[in-house]
Formats: sequence, C-alpha cells, structure tokens
Amino acid sequence: MKTKHLTLLLASACLLLTAGFSSGESDAPDAAAIAAVAESFHQALAAGKHAEVMSLLQPDALIVEAGTVQTRDEYQREHLAADIAFASAVPGKQHDVVVRQEGHTAWVTSTFEVSGTFEGKPVHSFSAETMVLSRTDSGWRIRTVHWSSHKAAKS
Repeated sequence: MKTKHLTLLLASACLLLTAGFSSGESDAPDAAAIAAVAESFHQALAAGKHAEVMSLLQPDALIVEAGTVQTRDEYQREHLAADIAFASAVPGKQHDVVVRQEGHTAWVTSTFEVSGTFEGKPVHSFSAETMVLSRTDSGWRIRTVHWSSHKAAKS
C-alpha cells in the first residue's frame, strides 16, 4: 500500500514539475468545472459539511499534510473534524490559483493567507495547496490534496 501511495505522490510531483506554472493562468479546457470542485471543497470545509467534503474525494484519495499521508478513510476518521473546525474559525484569502489539465487528469495549485484566531490563539500563516483531480462519470473528483504552510514572519 505504501508503494501505491508513493507512486501516486511521485506521479503528482512529476505533473507539477512539467506544468510550467504561471500565476493565475489556465490552459485547462474544463478549467471552470475543475476550479468549481476545488472551491466547493473549501466552502464545504468552512461550512462544516462533512458529507459534501467526502463526496468530492475519490475513494482512493490521499491527503498529504504535515509530513503525513492519509487515505480518504483515515482523513475522515482522524483529521477532517479538525480541518473543519479550523476552516470555519479562521478565514483564508486565496491567491494565485492555477488550473492545468491533461486529458482526464487535472491539478490546481493555489496559495492562501490565513489570519484570525483559533482556540484562543492568534493565527497568521501562509499555505500552499495542490489538488490532483480525475474526471469521472460523476464529474471531476479530488484524488490528492497536498497542503504545506508556514507561520507569517513577525513584524
């Protein structure tokens, strides 16, 4: 199972390295539909809609965050509630959304600035996100989400 996860992550990284990113541009024929799925995922997290979040993730989806890889089921059991609590409490401003597509595979990259208070503590950080999506009979669905973040420099 680990080999399968690593293979998917490596494939995702290769796609990203060959994408030729440029801020805010898209060369994806289905860019609007792809971006809508990514946006729906964020809106569902912020609104606390567990079922909607999970409906956007393919059964074999992987969530990569903080040096760990979780399956869709592990994410639902172990981390989704925390992500919903954070997303609903701390607003994030999305920047630099780029959508790319190759056939039935797409990827969306974006950055976020997150600022607010969570569990009584001030939060100010910057995050990067990569989503890999596949076109299915039901439309575009998320196969991988990768998040990385760092605290904002103190001024």
